[in-house]
Amino acid sequence: MSPQYLIMDVHADRQTEPEQMGSKQKFWLRPPNDPDGREWIFKFPTKNTGEHWAEKIAYEIARKMRIVAPAVVLAQYRAPNAELRRGSVTRRFPSEYELYHGNQILAGLDPHYTSEQKFKQRIHTVQRIFDSMRIFQSDSVTTQCRGRLAEYFIFDAVIGNVDRHHENWGVLRKRVQGQWRGRLAQTFDRASSLGRELLDTGGKRSRERYLCEVGVEKYTEKARGAIFIAERPARAPSPLELVRWCVKQADCRQFFEKASARLDLLDSETVEDIISKVPATWMTSTTRAFARDLVCYNRDQLREIFR
Repeated sequence: MSPQYLIMDVHADRQTEPEQMGSKQKFWLRPPNDPDGREWIFKFPTKNTGEHWAEKIAYEIARKMRIVAPAVVLAQYRAPNAELRRGSVTRRFPSEYELYHGNQILAGLDPHYTSEQKFKQRIHTVQRIFDSMRIFQSDSVTTQCRGRLAEYFIFDAVIGNVDRHHENWGVLRKRVQGQWRGRLAQTFDRASSLGRELLDTGGKRSRERYLCEVGVEKYTEKARGAIFIAERPARAPSPLELVRWCVKQADCRQFFEKASARLDLLDSETVEDIISKVPATWMTSTTRAFARDLVCYNRDQLREIFR
């Protein structure tokens, strides 16, 4: 049996500052063993969800698919005179870079884009995202970034990440000789994946019912992401349906076809091994089975798209 993942013990004296962006409770800390002295961010999962283990599993899947992502470690935090709380920690981007979020990019290109609207932003479309890569003003860099975006969208479809809203992607930039230089940021914030919000039993939307009665495909095909394919639909497609649509578009098909090679790096044994390394007290057998079946179903559906 593979060894379980490391769990980082986070102490209050390592905390540096709270993080205000986003809806979840989190804070920055400086662990003693980071080789560059870089900060990490501790995220508390929303109550009764598996956002902490989902973030970790998503990172490990990204590693196997060779998709760039900041390191994630399972963690536990005990404030003075308080109970132990579980979460995850994610490594900060290099300090010389500034993260320029998607909403800032899109608002800079279109003065009518509402950057403050986080949910159901219907003009947050895949076409706008791909087009925004022209900010690099280099055809080769723009092409490279669009190829990486395709990898991210395929990855989102594999793990069922429904939270790729316009603050959950961006570019890393820095000033060099009076000019901005940058690159597409690594994929980050994938906690809203792998059915992390479901309960094991009870109700129509339980993992047990999906596993034993209706199938995980009912869950993943009906999911609603945060990227739209047009500005009129009331709801965004699932991450899986988004890829299906993109492959049919002449202007972005090439990027997805090339990115699809990443799927060959994720066999079923690898998926099983990644999930099995989460400590038994963090995930039930039902939770593991659902996450495994979801990833394998999504991967197989994606492979069908590119046959």
